Amino acid sequence: MRRDDDQPDQDQGWVEKREGPSGKLIAAGIIAVLLLFFVLQNTDDAHIDFLFLDGTFPLWVVIVAVAFLGFAAGWLLGRSRRRDRERHD
Repeated sequence: MRRDDDQPDQDQGWVEKREGPSGKLIAAGIIAVLLLFFVLQNTDDAHIDFLFLDGTFPLWVVIVAVAFLGFAAGWLLGRSRRRDRERHD
């Protein structure tokens, strides 16, 4: 009868090599294309009242600005979560 510590596991150290884009990259591409279509279909002007901003802006500028802020917030949150995980490991 063989014990687990008699022989090292043959799969130990095995790294699966994937070719092509990752799932995250594909999802990001799909989201970028959808955002582009959304921006191109909303070119009217919109009146914006937010903190010190008060005026009429092209709606596509507002959409792109909000998308950028959402991306930045997600990136910062992901970065802080990675740091927290590294501290606890």
